Amino acid sequence: MGIIRNILYYFNLLSLDVVLGAMAGMLFFSDLLDMDIPGSAYFLLGMAVWSIYTWDHLMDARSALDMPQSPRHQFHQKYFRFLLPLVFSCILIGCVLLFFSEELKFLFTPGIVLGAVIVVWMGFLKINGTKVSWLKEISTALIYVLGISLAPFASLDFELVDQNFYIFAFIYFLAALVNLLMLSFLDAEEDQKDGFGSVLVLIPKAGLKNLILLLAITGIGILVVLAIILPSFYHVHSVILGLILGYHLILFFSKNQTKDQVRRKSEALFLLPFLLLLF
Repeated sequence: MGIIRNILYYFNLLSLDVVLGAMAGMLFFSDLLDMDIPGSAYFLLGMAVWSIYTWDHLMDARSALDMPQSPRHQFHQKYFRFLLPLVFSCILIGCVLLFFSEELKFLFTPGIVLGAVIVVWMGFLKINGTKVSWLKEISTALIYVLGISLAPFASLDFELVDQNFYIFAFIYFLAALVNLLMLSFLDAEEDQKDGFGSVLVLIPKAGLKNLILLLAITGIGILVVLAIILPSFYHVHSVILGLILGYHLILFFSKNQTKDQVRRKSEALFLLPFLLLLF
């Protein structure tokens, strides 16, 4: 059990659970639109997500005022010289795939555009520091959902996209935002010591707690309405998103969970769309 626990610990530190969660999200939107997405698109998404998250952690670890408070940033600071070349290698491999893979041609233009937007936006956040740090959670959630839904969306003509896609994309955005706001709430003291900003520069912790509750309940409320008015095909998608949002609330208000347990379990919730493989 100790070995398995250590593997899961480093799996989380390296954001590999986030990578799998993103792939599960792509599967969610592929199933929603009834599209068959090539495996190389999942591989490309995984490399992109890992590169973005790892780059962000590396930059945070390097800009910390002293020794970083969180184990994640300590890990990235310690192995900075090893992880940075891996990030650049993933970016290079991803670019080669995007430029030369025939089955990924449909992703070339939207992928380049989204990639450019991400680079510019991350640069903007880093340059302006804590002054605009309150935008980080919102923009990260939005970019996350755009990334995981890009391939299914781009594989269809715009006129053929199911209008319910946009509703589920919005609820997925709410779920991602709730997750990020929860982590910011839990990491408030550590982020303050390290000199990192978050949405807490804009609202107090009590207000953030209420916002998390409001967003989650809003998402669940919309899903209940969708379960009533939409055909049965969409019920499994509603249930999956409902479980993600509902269990986030349970974790957030639980008194028996450590901060690390909440982090790992909340990020693991985004693996739930893999249940679609059973249907």
